[in-house]
Amino acid sequence: MGRKLVAVVLLVGVALVVWSAPDGESDTAARPATPAPGAPTGAPTSCLPCHQAVVDEWRASMHSRAFTDPQVRAPDQADDFRKTECLPCHAPRPVFEYGIEDATRVVARVERRHDGVDCLSCHGLPDGGVAATRPGLTGACRPTLQPDVSTQALCAPCHNQHQTHDEWRASPAFREGETCIACHMPRVLREGGEAGAPRSGRSHVFPGGRHADFATTGFALGHEVRDDVLHVTLENTFAGHNLPTDSRNRAIDLVVTLFDARGAELPPAEGVGVRHPGGETGTARLRFRNPYRSSGDPSTQLPAGETAVLDVPLAPEAARARVDVFYKLQPWIPDTEAHWSTGEDVVLR
Repeated sequence: MGRKLVAVVLLVGVALVVWSAPDGESDTAARPATPAPGAPTGAPTSCLPCHQAVVDEWRASMHSRAFTDPQVRAPDQADDFRKTECLPCHAPRPVFEYGIEDATRVVARVERRHDGVDCLSCHGLPDGGVAATRPGLTGACRPTLQPDVSTQALCAPCHNQHQTHDEWRASPAFREGETCIACHMPRVLREGGEAGAPRSGRSHVFPGGRHADFATTGFALGHEVRDDVLHVTLENTFAGHNLPTDSRNRAIDLVVTLFDARGAELPPAEGVGVRHPGGETGTARLRFRNPYRSSGDPSTQLPAGETAVLDVPLAPEAARARVDVFYKLQPWIPDTEAHWSTGEDVVLR
């Protein structure tokens, strides 16, 4: 059996299940929308004098574009945040204001929403200081050791709105003691004018599904020909959650296309795979996706540690196959517009 490693880890997504009031209104039905006494309100630029490298990393992340990204603001997603339930996770107040217990839900801030998930969303403390990962630090921002800032519990208030945190708890990664931080905040060396440099730190780019180099390192693609059937497998070997996770508009398509000896594409196999907008081509395909709630369709996500199989009957004239994996930001777009793709050629005869 031929095998090739490819991967997807999708973490930064669209949260659609918490409530927040529009700009200027109070979120009295859930939690207070006004800051706690002394709560920090500074923009990420206020962190630049001491943390230039970290701010630059954040600027390259999807966290910094959580409120402004066109895909997020699309009509089928936040609809320019007319769907106010999306606001809390895309422009959140400091998570520590309300705690990070499993049932905690974030609250949208009113100011600086264009900063998305900013520095204070994760590091801001109710007393006006900031959460630090080391004790004994000094600075104008009043850093205080807060061990929870470097745990997966900090991610849950936003990233469990579509059960990503629950998926992690059910994954082999959880049983092996691996957390969100290990994959999505790899270690980097802080140098130059960075506070405390040189020192080891964690990257704030937060690579995920949109980062192709990162997203092609953790599921296994395999194939085997047996009894005139091409058996294609896709195994979630790496991600600590389902594939894809979080955002419901994301889709991963596994597509098999058969060709004859002259290179002509063979017609779709009857009764194999799916046909839908964005999935019309190929001989057979499987789609992995957590569909919109309104559709009533079941989830076809690939859980961590599990393997999906696509069996494609081989017509006598089939001589070659192309196996592709497409990662799509919208489910109905054609394969040619996928955010990234990877695959392999298979000689059949």
